Amino acid sequence: MQRFVILIICLIGAGVLSAQAQPTKAASGKVPVVLKKTTRAVTPVTYTGRQIAVGSGGGFTGFSTTYYLLDNGQLFGRRSRDTTFTLIAKQTAANTKRVFKTVESNCKIKTTHFDNPGNTYRFVQWQKGKKAYKVTWGIPGKTVPANYQKFYDSFMTMIPASLRLK
Repeated sequence: MQRFVILIICLIGAGVLSAQAQPTKAASGKVPVVLKKTTRAVTPVTYTGRQIAVGSGGGFTGFSTTYYLLDNGQLFGRRSRDTTFTLIAKQTAANTKRVFKTVESNCKIKTTHFDNPGNTYRFVQWQKGKKAYKVTWGIPGKTVPANYQKFYDSFMTMIPASLRLK
């Protein structure tokens, strides 16, 4: 062991080993800078593109369940008592385009004003950035605007029963 220590001291003295770590230099003679690139996971909260939220809630517990389709095809789910989003599936580009076209053109969500939640309710929401339009229904006897119940039912068929949040 003593010989090993003496060998190390001799190598340091001869300049073969450095007592202080020296940064590696690039061919240009400059020390390379390592940048740490971090990426944030995309969620409905951080997403800046278009998204559609479809959900239901109310009743005795007051809890709600919402499913979010982003225009990049990602489909998330979240219950009101959850702190995180659950990635359910990735939709095809064609299906995603069809869903957005239906809610924007057929349902005319940007010009439909209907906010009539009951004890239990359902809703469809379109959002891009800070702009949001929402239609909510549930009061018995109030007629839901055309195409919304059909859109809601169609949207929910994209989520297999085994993947629905309970």
